[in-house]
Parts: sequence; structure tokens; C-alpha cells
Amino acid sequence: MDASSDQKIRIALVEDNATLRKRFEEYFSLYERIELVASYASGEAALNSIKKMQPSRLPHIVLMDIELPNISGIETTQKLKEEFPDIEVMMLTVFEDQNKILQSIQAGASGYLLKDESPDSIVEALEECLRGGAPISQSLARKVLGMLRAPSAGSSAATMTSSANEDSFDLSDREIELLQGLVQGEVYTTLAAKFFISPHTVRTHIRNIYKKLQVHNRAHAVRIAIEKKLV
Repeated sequence: MDASSDQKIRIALVEDNATLRKRFEEYFSLYERIELVASYASGEAALNSIKKMQPSRLPHIVLMDIELPNISGIETTQKLKEEFPDIEVMMLTVFEDQNKILQSIQAGASGYLLKDESPDSIVEALEECLRGGAPISQSLARKVLGMLRAPSAGSSAATMTSSANEDSFDLSDREIELLQGLVQGEVYTTLAAKFFISPHTVRTHIRNIYKKLQVHNRAHAVRIAIEKKLV
């Protein structure tokens, strides 16, 4: 689900704290390129509403709180990605807990931001996310790198990689090249220019890579590529 350079980025917000929800709504109203299509106080409300939206009104990105009543933001993310794999999800939270970061990545989140980030930083992260990046708050970056590098990051990390069968990857040469680009942090537009293909074709290849690796996002794909020495 792409947003062209002259098109507004449609976002939805899931935040159970009414004061914070109102604050973010006011923030986003100040940015011409951002269109807040909906905001919700619970994961259930978000899932039920988004399922009923016209395709042309679906958000490009959902900003998701982790601690929500009933079903958590992580569970909501997983359910949303199962139904709408092209919608990006960025976690917006106060938590710096390593397990929650890992669980969010496993659920399909494409980014992880702290709520005390400036509005400008959050909007920049939204734009980066649509360019194929995986934005994350600076204070969390070291923790994520540690999880990617350390094979003993915990039983959850072991579960992440053990679910993918090494013999079933069957990546093509082009898919290996693009996976290498993901590991190096390149965005879709850069990869498209590098290999003389369209961004849409890049996205199609990346979706195929994710399917073969049995993952839902860049961070998980990069981890498997490194641990399995695919690139």
C-alpha cells in the first residue's frame, strides 16, 4: 500500500488513554501530509472498524499502543497483519522492554517508537516506514541490534528462527540480492534504482521473500538472513 510523494499518508491511531489520544490527534492535524482517518480506544474497535473501511480509505500505517484493554496492541497487530498484510504497523509506547520489542516484531510491526518522541520525529518515522524503512526510537536501537546479534537473546528469539525451515527457503538470485539490501538497511526506492526495477516490483519480491522465510517484517527477515548465513 503505497503513498506517492504528493499523496497524504493515511494513518489510524490506537490509544486507550483519552488525553494522549486527543494530544496525538491535535499533533497530526498540524501536518498537511498526514491524514488521520480514525482513532480508537481499543484493539477490538480498530479491527472491527478497519475491516469495514473502503479500500481507498484504509490507513497506510496504524500507530499502535501496546498496553490496551482486553486484547493487547501486540495481539491486535498480529490480527491486523493477518487480515491486511499491506498495512504497516508502528508501535507507539512507553515501554523499552526487550521482550515487548521482540514480540512486536514477531507480530508484524514495522517500527517501534516511544511516546515521548517529538511530533516531527514521529511524522518522519511515518514517512520512513512508507519508504520501506523500519523506524525505531534511537534509545531502543542498541537493544534491537543486540537481539539481532545475540543467538542467546532468549527462548522467544529461538522460537522465531526455529519456525523457519532452512531447506524450504528456495530464494532466487534476485531475492538473495534484495535480501542483502534489506540487511544493509536499504529502502525500497534505493533497491529499485539499484536493480533497475520498479518499487512495486521490489515490494512483490519482498513479499515473496517474507513468505519463503515465514516472516512478516524486515527485522525478522534480517535476523534469519544473518543467523542462517543467507547473504
